[in-house]
Amino acid sequence: MKHYGPSLPKELCWDMSIVENSNDVRVQMHHPVRKNRIMECNQPWEGSCCCYAKVFFDGEKYRFYYRGAERKEGFSSHYAHGVWCVAYSEDGKTFTRPDLGLFEFNGSKHNNIIMQIDNDVIDNFSIVLDENPNCPPEEKYKAFAGEVPPEGPRRLRYYISADGIHFNEVDLVKASGGFDSLNICFFDERKGRYALYLRGLHNADPAHKIPFENEPHVRDVRISYSTDMENWTEPIPLDYGEADKDEIQLYTNGVMKYPETDLYLAIPTRYIDRALDKQNFKYLSDLGGNRTIALEGKCEERLGTAITEAMLMTSRDGEHFIRTKEAFYTPGLERPDNWAYGDGYFAVGMVETASDFEYEPNELSLYVGTYPAYKPASFERYTIRKDGFFSYRADFAGGSLITKPFTFDGSALQINFATSALGYLRIEILDEQGNAIEGYDTGRLFGNSLTRPCDFAAPLSALAGKPVRFRITMQDADLYAFRFV
Repeated sequence: MKHYGPSLPKELCWDMSIVENSNDVRVQMHHPVRKNRIMECNQPWEGSCCCYAKVFFDGEKYRFYYRGAERKEGFSSHYAHGVWCVAYSEDGKTFTRPDLGLFEFNGSKHNNIIMQIDNDVIDNFSIVLDENPNCPPEEKYKAFAGEVPPEGPRRLRYYISADGIHFNEVDLVKASGGFDSLNICFFDERKGRYALYLRGLHNADPAHKIPFENEPHVRDVRISYSTDMENWTEPIPLDYGEADKDEIQLYTNGVMKYPETDLYLAIPTRYIDRALDKQNFKYLSDLGGNRTIALEGKCEERLGTAITEAMLMTSRDGEHFIRTKEAFYTPGLERPDNWAYGDGYFAVGMVETASDFEYEPNELSLYVGTYPAYKPASFERYTIRKDGFFSYRADFAGGSLITKPFTFDGSALQINFATSALGYLRIEILDEQGNAIEGYDTGRLFGNSLTRPCDFAAPLSALAGKPVRFRITMQDADLYAFRFV
């Protein structure tokens, strides 16, 4: 039986795991809103292939780590150089490059490069602020570099740093994998060990191939664990359940813990090669003529026929995920530089930012990169309602649900919800057997709030620690989350 208390104060309405039965209520995905460009990657060391970003708060400011790279020979899948850079922000809306003076590029050290490895087989460099309470200060920051040589096994290098700027290589990670994508590692205090999400590859099951897919293999996501950063378990593929066997190419994984919940959120990049629909490409972007070069076979065709976008995945244990089939993010209205391979790589992490409008509450900022390979790449900011990736949704015809029994600590209930002026949301508290408890009915609530108090005739604290259920009735309404305080 689930318990809401100090370690788990809120429930997000992102799946139906807490619901016993429902009628005309569904889980609804919501989409981010484009806001502003935070960075034009127009410096010589950055190039047109900036991606693989990580963002987090270091206790004083926001750090934004990203790769800078330029393609070899104008347009190919090989890179002339690879560097890793950092930008800082106080508000999560605008970022600036520090002049670090650590590495020389084209004769100058005036840049924001924090790592430069003279090896073009290094595909990525993923940095994490270690949340393990037992982590030594000199290892506060960790980094993982995916090494993808033309021959021989692919490997993952491991680095440590005290300040997130000066890194020292420690060893190779003793785990198998593809590693040619951003490899995400963090300390999972829920499990008391480090979790490493990495690129895997398996042969496609013809019975579950999606439309347009021609490749014989599928890029997948796998997880490995370690308690000491030396010994790692054999990576296992993430599981999507018996109802979802679709062979979807996941280019990045973007897995992160979601605070104050038992949930994991992922914003993976989905890769789709539309080579079977070449008649459509004459209407899509071809700034610089690179798509034509690919379609004419003068370089890898997939550089012109593949499209990338983002989807969402959620999990309660970090291994079994529910993933959306509908896109969370698409390249948007057609421009000369989008609908291409390289769109939709979301930074791992998110930032709570102030709204651009007076009196409105804070929102979550997400960052997505584009690198069309024929002009400087860029990173843009998108926003979404706090806890608002999904909701329980009932349309105008109305709907209802009853939760499974749960217990809680606290004396008040708050909800994150939205209705139309004609719609409503009503919560009744039931006993474990499903009988209404007198004095615990909110009546019909309407409005749009992140923290609406729910008033009851009887004190909510009288039910603390006792098994109860919610009966939620809705009309033209969304319930995003509820919290006990």
